[in-house]
Amino acid sequence: MSSALRQRRFPFRGGRARPPRVVIARPDHLGDVLLTLPAATTIRRAIPGAQVAFLVRPETAAAPRHCPDVTDTLTAPFPSPAADFDREAWQGPTAVVARLVARARFDVAILARPADPWSGAILAAAGVPHRIGYVEPATLPFLTEAVPRVAGRHAAEEAVALAMRALAVLGARQPTDLVPVVPPRWRVTPSDAAEADQVLARVAEATGDAPIILHPGAGWRLKRWPAERWGALAAAIHARYGVAPLVTAGPQETLLAARVVECAGGAAVALPAPISLGGLAALHQRARVVVATDSGPLHLAAAVGAPVVGLYGPSDPAVFGPLAPAARARVVRVSLPCSPCGLVIDPPCGAMEHPACVIGVDVGSMLAAVAAVLR
Repeated sequence: MSSALRQRRFPFRGGRARPPRVVIARPDHLGDVLLTLPAATTIRRAIPGAQVAFLVRPETAAAPRHCPDVTDTLTAPFPSPAADFDREAWQGPTAVVARLVARARFDVAILARPADPWSGAILAAAGVPHRIGYVEPATLPFLTEAVPRVAGRHAAEEAVALAMRALAVLGARQPTDLVPVVPPRWRVTPSDAAEADQVLARVAEATGDAPIILHPGAGWRLKRWPAERWGALAAAIHARYGVAPLVTAGPQETLLAARVVECAGGAAVALPAPISLGGLAALHQRARVVVATDSGPLHLAAAVGAPVVGLYGPSDPAVFGPLAPAARARVVRVSLPCSPCGLVIDPPCGAMEHPACVIGVDVGSMLAAVAAVLR
């Protein structure tokens, strides 16, 4: 792309020339937000002066704020990703957030969640002139341009495809082939590093300065491996490598982490104090390997360059696998006729927790994957 095109300013809203403004909505879990960040990178690399904002839930706002390609982060009181859309109940939040969004005068909005009437209502009420999203019945009424989803394509590639449509709307020249997807970009700050230092100062005697980290939690209950298995894995790691794994947890997962440490019989240590998302990223950056379920912390570890081992059950790793070179990433799963079903609510097997595709993964397979990454 020529330097002239890179510096081009786009006339929107009355013809005033200025850098374009794009908002990307992703009211979802941490992992989904992380896998959407490459869309911002795609836009900023094509148009360096573009302003790219994210609209997310408050719980995940730290993710876009740590990405150097995101210029602003807006939050809204979105319900849980599992909630059903209630148009009447959402009218109040829509009006409040729409006024804030309207003041930013965005030219293009990307609805990166497949079915997202919540963001659609906000962005339409805010008067964003171009609203790009997927061909999904719940989202279609709010869109000006609908893009078909490609079955089996990685979530980050899907997000980049939406960014390419936004670039077309903005008049940026499109490459003839698919833009390569880069991993999510994450900026570790000095305060993040200091937070990680404080944690390691308290646990390094047991874990070493470069810990093996286990993260047993997940945003969806169906993805979780039993605590007893995590404890057995921690004990096996301690026996083989002579260090106690560090068990991390989110704000709602401290009891789970404590149970894993208990099941490890003294062979693991829990995070000694609550840690911010930035601090967790800095901690992952120091890790020998991060072992986790298919979750936000797994994608966070991959983003900062840590070797990772991911346990996958109902989700398809071809779609939601960690964005990391094969040499430092392993995915562990069992092959079943029904897996991956892609359903974390009401799967065809009827499981409420610990489905066969999750409990079918044994401790030996996870330990072998850890050994392969560490080699």
